[in-house]
Amino acid sequence: MFENKEKNKEYLFIAGLVLVALIIGFFMAEFEVMRRAKHEYLEGEKFLNFYKNPDAKAAYYKDDLDKKKITENEYEFLMDDNSLKNAYVEYKTVVDLFTPPESEWVKKSRERLKEVEPEYNEWVKQLESESNGSSNTVNAKK
Repeated sequence: MFENKEKNKEYLFIAGLVLVALIIGFFMAEFEVMRRAKHEYLEGEKFLNFYKNPDAKAAYYKDDLDKKKITENEYEFLMDDNSLKNAYVEYKTVVDLFTPPESEWVKKSRERLKEVEPEYNEWVKQLESESNGSSNTVNAKK
């Protein structure tokens, strides 16, 4: 009988440890998701700032070029890249990949998407019309 009580205590202790480990794992996962959401949101803010202020973009990448973090070709590519597109992708990533939990970064990203999405959609339509125009030109030459 005494042995049976000891085994029950051992099982209860093990069950408690498993429960504590699961709770810790859950909170660590939630923390990691929120940390990543914050990082992506701040990247979106950076790109939105670049879109609104091209001089800041040039200074940022020029600094990286001067510090030899990027090559001249990478610098040219980054300067030609559309910052509005990058901001949209970052905000959309937060909303699509980092929920749940519904963190402050997800809420802020949803708000930014409302602001950025119309301009982004207009840019996409412009690209489509340019693409259709160039394909019509190619077909006309044939």
